[in-house]
Amino acid sequence: MTTARDILEDALTFSLNRLSPGESADADTLAVGLRALNHIADEWNGIKSFLFQAILSQSVTAVSTATGTLGTTWTAVAPGDEILGATYVLDGLDFPLSRLTMQQYQDRVANKAEVNEPEFWAHDGLATVYFYPVPNSKFITLRTKAAVATFADVDTDYAMPAGYKSALAACVAEALAFTMLGGIPQHLSIKASSARNRIAAQASDPAIIGGPPRRNSIIQGY
Repeated sequence: MTTARDILEDALTFSLNRLSPGESADADTLAVGLRALNHIADEWNGIKSFLFQAILSQSVTAVSTATGTLGTTWTAVAPGDEILGATYVLDGLDFPLSRLTMQQYQDRVANKAEVNEPEFWAHDGLATVYFYPVPNSKFITLRTKAAVATFADVDTDYAMPAGYKSALAACVAEALAFTMLGGIPQHLSIKASSARNRIAAQASDPAIIGGPPRRNSIIQGY
């Protein structure tokens, strides 16, 4: 478990040389640091490359239409979240759906109103998820990336994998350097860049394992 205070005081001690061993940061410094830390979290969320957790969200009700809506059909998934995979429930078992691009869905699915066991999904990138065939009252689970948490305050504990605390400390030190030091020393930029590369390399993207789609003609040629 890691707090924003831990990250900020590491940055102030080891990178910015603003704290002596055993010294605590004052409230104003922590407030500025918290804003910088949340700015970094927002940046990491936006590029979706440093996110470490996959979450499963089942539809609130069974889906019986050609589309579902992020934030409504799946209340835990926000519009714009990246969808990594999807499954539907049949006789108590989860079956994988194959992904289509919006172009494939538009160009290759002739009868978008066909009702059957769903085989494919497509996401418009914002709030709408399309299914083909139209599910006949099926619960559908989406697998998405959980965003890096916004730090509510300096003392709330957050769970994160090994390496994220030191990486965030290096990046927040770079973000605070111009304000505190009047510029960004090269060694801080190198340290922050190395931290970003390290976290990007260790971030995982687990996949749903499933067989090939049963309607291969839909995706041929793409």
